[in-house]
Amino acid sequence: MATQSGKNKPRADQRPVFRSLVKVTLLVVTSTVFFSIGMGYELFKYFRSELPSIAKMELDPPNLVTRLFSSDSTLIAELYTERRVPVPLDQIPSELKQALLAVEDRKFYSHWGIDLWGIIRAFYTNQVTGKIVQGGSTITQQLARELFLTREKTYTRKIREAILAWEIESTYTKDEILERYFNQIYFGSGAWGIEEAARTYFGKKVSELDLAECAVLAGLPNAPSRNSPLVKMQNALDRRNLVLASMVETGFTRPQTADSIKALPIKLNPQKNRGWIAPYFIEYVKQQLLKDYTEEELYRLGLQVYTTLDVRMQKAAERAVETYVETIEAGRIRPFHYRTRKEIIGKDSLSTEEKFNTLYLQSALLAMNPKNGHIKAMIGGRNYWESKFNRTVQAVRQPGSAFKPFVYTAAIDNGIPASQVVEDSPISINQADGTIWRPSNYTGDFLGPVTIRTGLTRSINLVAIKTLMTVGAETVGAYARRMGISTPIPNVESIAVGSADVYPIELITAFTVFPNLGVKVEPLAITEIRDSNGNPLRKYMPSREEVLSPQTSFIVLSMLRDVVDHGTGIAARSLGFSIPAGGKTGTTNDYTDAWFVGFTPDLVCGVWVGFDQPKRIVNQGTGSVLALPIWAEFMKAAYEKLEVHDFESPPDGLTTRLICKSSGLLATPFCPPELIYTEIFKLGTEPSDNEDCYVHKPSIYSH
Repeated sequence: MATQSGKNKPRADQRPVFRSLVKVTLLVVTSTVFFSIGMGYELFKYFRSELPSIAKMELDPPNLVTRLFSSDSTLIAELYTERRVPVPLDQIPSELKQALLAVEDRKFYSHWGIDLWGIIRAFYTNQVTGKIVQGGSTITQQLARELFLTREKTYTRKIREAILAWEIESTYTKDEILERYFNQIYFGSGAWGIEEAARTYFGKKVSELDLAECAVLAGLPNAPSRNSPLVKMQNALDRRNLVLASMVETGFTRPQTADSIKALPIKLNPQKNRGWIAPYFIEYVKQQLLKDYTEEELYRLGLQVYTTLDVRMQKAAERAVETYVETIEAGRIRPFHYRTRKEIIGKDSLSTEEKFNTLYLQSALLAMNPKNGHIKAMIGGRNYWESKFNRTVQAVRQPGSAFKPFVYTAAIDNGIPASQVVEDSPISINQADGTIWRPSNYTGDFLGPVTIRTGLTRSINLVAIKTLMTVGAETVGAYARRMGISTPIPNVESIAVGSADVYPIELITAFTVFPNLGVKVEPLAITEIRDSNGNPLRKYMPSREEVLSPQTSFIVLSMLRDVVDHGTGIAARSLGFSIPAGGKTGTTNDYTDAWFVGFTPDLVCGVWVGFDQPKRIVNQGTGSVLALPIWAEFMKAAYEKLEVHDFESPPDGLTTRLICKSSGLLATPFCPPELIYTEIFKLGTEPSDNEDCYVHKPSIYSH
């Protein structure tokens, strides 16, 4: 009888076929494996080819905040696209690290950049819901996404994210990755990086956080905008409690500790609004920085910029401007018939015209140290956020009589003494267009013969015009340019009374020549730049240039001091400013611009008042009425903490004589005492010993 023991064995003639099938199967499997590996490699190369190098983590550090400081190191502004301050990992509390790992990536220190079980779990959830609702991303993947990728929820992005995470893990240590994560990730409410998050929400450094605060911050990266306690407190509470529960599960904290914190509200201490101090000045500084740095560098490098601004003076300037301009608008100076700023900004919205050419009264002020050019205060308008147009540096306006010092500077420097008598009388001047110009004085009357010193002190138009005609309009223009005016100055007689447009900053700069006895000093806004670690990068030094002789400058200085002590600027004295000073008022035709530019030995300040679109401010709205009071109030406040100095002594090369104002010659015993004064002359321009006053002679009845 046959046995069954070999019934399952292939017959001898079947064995070759069986072996062939095994070989084919092995070949297919092997081919499939190698094909899959090859395809996987090709896919890896495809996805990797479109990805940036992870060297960016070192070559392209996080965008840092550029900070601007005043002259006393007060923080006045921050420039950033992402406001962040990086901190090393050892300054981050261990509770915060544990909280983040518990809720975001419990296997961080054991995986190689990708959590396979997390991905599987997320894939399953996404398939069940029919959409991508979970990412399963590790901390390393999140960092890769933040540095290199977008937040689109696609499987392609997830593959690229995984590749980059693997490369990051292969290159950097776990602590390096965690430190970069804390400094890179967005924590909501404008806070980039953990240090800014601590300041934004709790007003403290990250190293000072307690466990309750750590739990709040650890819960933010998941959905920073939605979970911010400044936006949605309940979401923040729920997320904090989830973090605490996760810390209990991972053994990072005890249940009792977590429960005690869960019972408490979130105590916020948000950092106060860090708005710019002196926004027009900040924008001016920014434009200076952009001469040496690109905008990308300015908003990324974390520079520390030290400026010349004096915060106390800036605030005093802002008070003086706004208080007095509101007084003008209220009609307490002269009848004011235009809409005020408060009436205009009270509307629901501003038109484009109102934003860039404000319809309400404007003002500008610039104060600088004449010795080194340091800008101490700058106001480019009444409100930067309503109109960013900086009238101090961008507006071109007619200076009116504030231009007259250039006329008299040219005259003095060309040998005409300040005692020169000019006939203050009507004149007719033929113009290039065939018309006749008949200039007049502000008062409407004429004084007859007066010295040019008196002409400047009392701002007599005809004296300035006739003096210009003596030295030449081209010469006057050349002196103005030498002293700092860059705008076109036509060769016409009307420039004597300020018909040529000027930039306020240039006009004010030109006045530094007088207290400096001939040296022009350019405005300086930055003193030093340091890198993000405080290492010096660049120092800025004053730019000084001698443009006039000390003798000419001293004589004009004395004339401008007379303006303040006896002339159109005397209101400064009645307003309580008693410190040695000089200056010049300025008023344009039809009262469209009002100026006062004045100086002490330590401070030059110019004030302008007017409308963006030139029109009459008020009737009789002169510089002494509208601009000088702002100047005086600012200067009084500025000198509350400034040491008072007198002007420099007369330089060599000058002499003095007793002069009679009626003739401009040597006074005699017959000249009325009220007409006799001491005049300063450059050697060689003084009257000779026999040039006595011819106006006042001995009476024929005298013995």
